[in-house]
Amino acid sequence: MKDVKFMQCCDTCGSSYQFGPHLYDGKTIPTYGINVCMTCWQANWDGWAPHLEAKVTAKLEAKELPLSARNAKGWLPRD
Repeated sequence: MKDVKFMQCCDTCGSSYQFGPHLYDGKTIPTYGINVCMTCWQANWDGWAPHLEAKVTAKLEAKELPLSARNAKGWLPRD
């Protein structure tokens, strides 16, 4: 049986990463309706950096869902 790699595109940085089976190098964030690579997930532990905010919220706005409350830094929380 062939090993098939399922690849995803990070909704924040655009890089490609494997997302199953057996290896999940990204995260699904239901709050924002996005999938991100582990690099973006780990780098934004303290909230989504301002330069990524438009990408993070684009799907929320399309679905007319509310934004999360901002953290002490004024950034949107990561999850």
